[in-house]
Amino acid sequence: MCGIIGIVVSKGAMKERLGSVLRKCLKNLEYRGYDSVGFAIINWNNELIVRKSKGKIDEVSRKLGFDDYDGHTGIAHTRWATHGKPSDVNAHPHIDCTKKIAIVHNGVIENYQELKRELLMKGHVFTSETDTEVIAHLIEEYKKKGVGTYEALKEAIRHLKGAYALAVIDKDEPSKIFFARNTSPLIIGIGKNKGVMFIASDIPAFLEYTNRVIVLNDGEIGFITSSQVFLEHIDYGVINVNERIRVIDWTPEMAKKAGYPHYMLKEIHEQPLALSSTLAGIGSEAHKLAELIASSKYVYLTGAGTSYHACLIAEYLLNDLVGVKATAFIASEYGRFRKSIARNDLLIAVSQSGETIDTLMAVRRAKNKGAIIAAISNVIDSAIPRESHITVYTRAGPEIGVAATKTFTTQVLLLTWIIIKAAEIKG
Repeated sequence: MCGIIGIVVSKGAMKERLGSVLRKCLKNLEYRGYDSVGFAIINWNNELIVRKSKGKIDEVSRKLGFDDYDGHTGIAHTRWATHGKPSDVNAHPHIDCTKKIAIVHNGVIENYQELKRELLMKGHVFTSETDTEVIAHLIEEYKKKGVGTYEALKEAIRHLKGAYALAVIDKDEPSKIFFARNTSPLIIGIGKNKGVMFIASDIPAFLEYTNRVIVLNDGEIGFITSSQVFLEHIDYGVINVNERIRVIDWTPEMAKKAGYPHYMLKEIHEQPLALSSTLAGIGSEAHKLAELIASSKYVYLTGAGTSYHACLIAEYLLNDLVGVKATAFIASEYGRFRKSIARNDLLIAVSQSGETIDTLMAVRRAKNKGAIIAAISNVIDSAIPRESHITVYTRAGPEIGVAATKTFTTQVLLLTWIIIKAAEIKG
């Protein structure tokens, strides 16, 4: 889960610089991701400026001087990594080879590796490990056929499999933000002042500036200018936007929680999306772990708190479905098993953050004894995945509530899928 914001503004319509407004809007979306931040602005001279870095919003905005930049069209992104570790290079926005197109994305593109191979064969040069960069190059590729940016975007999304909320800008059409939605949320904000239009992954982003919104549905695509919204369904044609405008009566604090009284209830209702995103993100590492389980004589599972309870469910399934001897233990009690865990035993370490200190200590001690370490984590490139032989990630997005909800159910889902696959392999 990531946070995206896009703004198109006409001259004099806002008192603040565009970079400052983008920063404020991103800050309101920080609960959606906070490992890297970036923006792309088309300034008043129609130059495309891209600035991005690993780190949280306040830190990065000070370092890169967000508030110093102005222009008429801008997109920005705060990231929760799903493909590629948190880094300056993997931060959004991503650009194409011509350095005219910039894109921000929330979601998971399931077939990005296949598309990337095709684009590499056509001479495209990639600079990141992300799935998002593929989309910028796809748009570039279709523009070579002589169509405009919007038609190129439409053609590109016909080739995408997975979840996406996209905001795209292009120097060749500098006064527009192009967008598309499938599964991942995307909302248009119609400015109270004439000459301003917003698009974002959640209403809190722009609620300070407008409460008039259009909530996009799956399959919808279009563009905004500072005074216009064009919207259509990819299969069914043009949509009358005036019939879709709604007025939100939330306070800013309510909006951050999507109208729910607290984050925990909001995150409970986010479980369907978290589960579908986790399923969509299953790849070769999950298959490798299933093969490891099927060939193991003994499997240990460890975690702390709620993650330990996910381990208990997995322990039952491993013994019952796969017929592998399995034991789950609370990570702080590793000492009970210090003489039991042997070389080539498999230890599956489950940690939402990937930084749980007791679990990390158990991983290190088991690794020193020659055990094979597999991690289940929600945070890419965190400590436990870095020290493991193999890692499979859940895709629940950040969880603000203290009590685990969507992170627990995605752990159970992922472990169950892997164990069923191991049972199939073992026969």
